[in-house]
Amino acid sequence: MAWTALPAEIAPARRARLPDLDQRAPADLVVRSARGGFVLGFTSATDNLGDGVLRLLARRRSVREPLRVEQLVERRGGAATALRGMGVLRYEDHPPHRHWHLDDFVRYELRRLDGSAVVRDRKSGFCLLDRWGLARPVAGVSPAPPRFVGDCAALLPRTLRVEQGTSVGYTDRYPAFFHGQDLAVTGLPAGLYELVHRANPERRLRERDYANNAASTLLRLSWPGGRAAAPRLQVLRTCGAGERCYPPTAK
Repeated sequence: MAWTALPAEIAPARRARLPDLDQRAPADLVVRSARGGFVLGFTSATDNLGDGVLRLLARRRSVREPLRVEQLVERRGGAATALRGMGVLRYEDHPPHRHWHLDDFVRYELRRLDGSAVVRDRKSGFCLLDRWGLARPVAGVSPAPPRFVGDCAALLPRTLRVEQGTSVGYTDRYPAFFHGQDLAVTGLPAGLYELVHRANPERRLRERDYANNAASTLLRLSWPGGRAAAPRLQVLRTCGAGERCYPPTAK
């Protein structure tokens, strides 16, 4: 869905510079032993291909209150509008993080081919930064220097203000097995599955277009060595344009 297709009374102002979260297909898939069984690890990457930054500001008046998130939508000419109700930040008090995370920025599912989920993620949150350099080129946009270069108020559990986000042309990337970048596959039947990543799954964050928020990978899981040995994983197809990746293009 694109905001430009909505009636003017519910669409954002036409002068708003909105982000556009484009989820890349799951990559770097690998299986390893963990938690008494086997887990499928993967890299997740979300590009901002819009014409505006994703800028999130969380504030509170005292440490007894939650850090409530606003999205600051910048407009042509320099002004910004604060959109409330974007969630709360949560402090992750364990290494290597110990900083403030936004929940539900991206969700992960392993699905059967009928679309039903067999495993869902346990990821706790994301610290959004311009850490990973430039994403894919954005037509008509000259990449600017990174804007969000802090560490989400690391080691500051009593802070009253945290700002985080993703600049235009940058990506938020988490590598395989890094703090929740995996799904348990112990006991799953052999067969074909779709691994689906979806950015902004609840559509709380305002974007230019939601149609490119999901991407997927079609994979085959088998147990040639029996259930006591690690399963074999075969990637059949990657689909950066949607959550359905079946049928494969090759056997």
